[in-house]
Amino acid sequence: MKMLRAKRLSWTAASIALVLASSTTFLSCSKEREQVEETAQLEGTKLVLNVSGIDEGQNIGTKGAVNGTSASKPSSAKVVEFPEFDAVLAVDNNVPFKASQRVVRAASNSSSTGVRAAAIDNGVKYRLYLFSQDGTQLISSTLFTSGTQGTIDVQQGTTYKWVALSYNTGEDVPDITSGNTKINLPAGKDILYATGVTTVPTGGTTVNVPINIAFKHKFARLGVELNSQGMFANMSGAKVAVAGLKTATIDVATGGLSDLVAADLEIPFATFTDIDLAYQDAKIAYAYTADPAAVSGGIKVAVSNLALKIDNGTTRQFSATPVNFVFNVTPSLGNSQRLLVNLIESPLTIDGVRWARQNIYYQAGHNPYRFHHTYAHSNARNTFFSFKGLVPDQFGKNSDPCAEVYPAGIWRTASENDFRKLTGFLGIGAKKATYGSTNNRGYAEYDATGVAAPYPNNKLHFNFNGESTSFAFVNGIVQVNLGNFGTNAEFWTGSAGVDLGGLAGFGAWYYHADRGLFNTVNADLTASVLNVSVIGVDFIQTQMRNIRCVRN
Repeated sequence: MKMLRAKRLSWTAASIALVLASSTTFLSCSKEREQVEETAQLEGTKLVLNVSGIDEGQNIGTKGAVNGTSASKPSSAKVVEFPEFDAVLAVDNNVPFKASQRVVRAASNSSSTGVRAAAIDNGVKYRLYLFSQDGTQLISSTLFTSGTQGTIDVQQGTTYKWVALSYNTGEDVPDITSGNTKINLPAGKDILYATGVTTVPTGGTTVNVPINIAFKHKFARLGVELNSQGMFANMSGAKVAVAGLKTATIDVATGGLSDLVAADLEIPFATFTDIDLAYQDAKIAYAYTADPAAVSGGIKVAVSNLALKIDNGTTRQFSATPVNFVFNVTPSLGNSQRLLVNLIESPLTIDGVRWARQNIYYQAGHNPYRFHHTYAHSNARNTFFSFKGLVPDQFGKNSDPCAEVYPAGIWRTASENDFRKLTGFLGIGAKKATYGSTNNRGYAEYDATGVAAPYPNNKLHFNFNGESTSFAFVNGIVQVNLGNFGTNAEFWTGSAGVDLGGLAGFGAWYYHADRGLFNTVNADLTASVLNVSVIGVDFIQTQMRNIRCVRN
């Protein structure tokens, strides 16, 4: 038994073992100057308790930090479609990880196996049950609080089995008796459990035996992540319920679980935490299940009453009708899994082509590729792209900005064939377009299939935002002049390879629309000459136009 007879110490990687009087403590060292909690010597024969954190049971890197993530396995993603919004679902173990500042070392008196633990908040209550060595007799049961040192009086020369149990909250954990060591565990709680055996040596009037408590999750922990980056807005509310969960009865002495019962859960939105504190478009909360078997029909996450703060400062409120997302997952007791719900805007459909409701634009920084939320006109420079260009005001390099929209790979730039479903060939087979205007700025709309509210409507809408009328190079930077705002709609397709009779470069298709006679809409596809010789191979010199995305 290694005995603790030292005041708080901070050692570096060059630290050596310190021998104190009749006891020795070996402390782990790290290049990061890890904090190892030690206490002053206490009079009497005592167990001295220290909560090190939570062993997540997964391969967590040694430099885990606040808002970091655990090691992630490859995720399996699929798109599910609903009227108001769609989603890309995935299951992995990529959950936020906040590292404990205490190092947990393997020792005969520790419940750890030498891992670095996740932090446990101060103020969390836990109960320490002290048993005879064989676990048949309960000697004491005491409630403690993390962040505050706990001690238990013991007898020298005696071997004890100890068990720590917590709900990872400020709630009291119940007592037990030798005749009944079972507890009916509450639903929706993170049940933490730790156990070990320690022998108290003899010698002297003061013997302190340190007990490092590194909890483990007793249930499977399911991190339910709602991510609204694909809807380009922060979340301000939602109702979330999880079905397919179970709780259990625990035998404190053995750690065994039994008597599983259903424990479906509604998660208050206020308990969701931001994964990145600077944004509210990715939030996570946790559900727990005691059943390691795959659930027939899957774990179901129901989302309703979703509220988003959109780009005009208003709230977009979705309906109270639940949308059920099904995850076919096998829970892993003691480990964490993420159930990711990547919310994405629902499209508008015409002849099988699923169109984005508004234009793509680029905003440098977090989640840079976005769709406008409203049908407001815009001649902002970050909405105009070159053919195959990835960033506004830069010439193309065989790229597709739509493919970069989060989550990547769901959208692509509309092709010539997609636009042909609207314009037909030489007007033959064209869809009827309706002209309208807002503040004397025109737009064209096509009838489409798709939900209207809470979106502006269910018409496929093209604003007459104009295009670049000229461009020049100034000190190597592209300078663009924009024109025809409110009078023309100009949209690049993703289609090239047009034979233009031997002209320099090659051609590409773009969609053009303007106001016709008697408030009709003139709409067609036009081939534009592209020149690759001005700024070098792989770059394409073109005018700047809007881009509309469609689903892959």
